[in-house]
Amino acid sequence: MAKAAASKPALDPKTANVLYHDAAARSYDTKWAISFDERCIDYVRERAERMLPLGRYGDVLEVGAGTGFFLLNLWQAGFVERAHATDISPGMVAASVENARRLGCDLRARPADAEGLPYPDASFDLVVGHAFLHHLPEPRDFLAEAYRVLRPGGALLVAGEPTQIGDRLARRAGRVASGAFALVDRARPGLRRPAQTGEPRSEDDRVLRDLEFEVDLHTFDPATVAGWARAGGFTAVRVETEELLSSLFGWSVRTVEAEACPGLLGERWAWFAYRSYLRLYRADRLLARVVPRPWFYNLLLYAEKPPG
Repeated sequence: MAKAAASKPALDPKTANVLYHDAAARSYDTKWAISFDERCIDYVRERAERMLPLGRYGDVLEVGAGTGFFLLNLWQAGFVERAHATDISPGMVAASVENARRLGCDLRARPADAEGLPYPDASFDLVVGHAFLHHLPEPRDFLAEAYRVLRPGGALLVAGEPTQIGDRLARRAGRVASGAFALVDRARPGLRRPAQTGEPRSEDDRVLRDLEFEVDLHTFDPATVAGWARAGGFTAVRVETEELLSSLFGWSVRTVEAEACPGLLGERWAWFAYRSYLRLYRADRLLARVVPRPWFYNLLLYAEKPPG
């Protein structure tokens, strides 16, 4: 049996991402507390104001858009005139279209491979992406495609990508939180949800379980990403990082939420977690003056295609 399992061919990364994100699409917003209210609009607006020189762009394409979190909140914040979205997962595209319909946004969306975008040259004024670059087998191929589909003078903004050091620190925080929660549960049994045994309840659950560790392909060194952008022809390249204390706290909170019995934490916990994250995020902005950039969890990239 062990030999047979070892000889089973692995899925290629793109197929794994399609299957995983199709299975995740229906519950994705709930799992990651994604919304289209002021909380998430403020999150997106803050990063846009920090990185983008203009307050409004004409045709904006989000690549790897998922359920539309970044693009649709960017549209609500006033940065987008005409919204376009792609994702390699048809399920995610369908979810983004439904979210756009509820918000009244005339979103033009289609399934597409980020490394081979189905658009003519010079189609967009701004290309954005959030927490998707680490899923791509060849991130530099996306940068080349983004450059191609941008109009001269257009801009690229990528946010929410894990750094190498920041990711290691955050995952360690998650493991510490899990161990601490286990100790508390021993003293007061019934806090943690029972471990799942037996077969998954649905085909989607099976796919999510089997492919969870097959879809995250990269963490990034900020200087390397900046070098890729410059080598691809971009100018005005700027890479920043964010979230150190807030990331350690966030990963700990997510770990507890994933392991707690349903209904245990409630709305007061949610508000505590959100407000604490905001306080720590503000502290991180001060720490950024003295702490090395690669220690922070999230990478943000801004770059421009030179004018014609």
